[in-house]
Amino acid sequence: MHRFKYYGDPQDYALSAAPQYYLNRDVQHKNTLALPNYVEPKFTELLFQHIGLKIVITTTVGKLIGILDDVSSDYVTLDVLGKKHHIRLCEIVYFEIAKE
Repeated sequence: MHRFKYYGDPQDYALSAAPQYYLNRDVQHKNTLALPNYVEPKFTELLFQHIGLKIVITTTVGKLIGILDDVSSDYVTLDVLGKKHHIRLCEIVYFEIAKE
């Protein structure tokens, strides 16, 4: 007999063999993720020399005045009136010692 077919019949779209997506299931990738970190050694060295001093940090959005608390490889911690601000090094334009 004649079989009636309708649009969307799954037999029309069936693949001959199912794709095998997980062929290499046991393979572990040993690649490590390397993110670029642009460290300016002289700039961070100068910042280290000013830890504990009151400084003015000028960023791309404005100025912050406070006591330099910590220097890390990608940010500095500035204590402004008892509140700690973490500022990314790439956002710092320049810094100077604050005038009392």
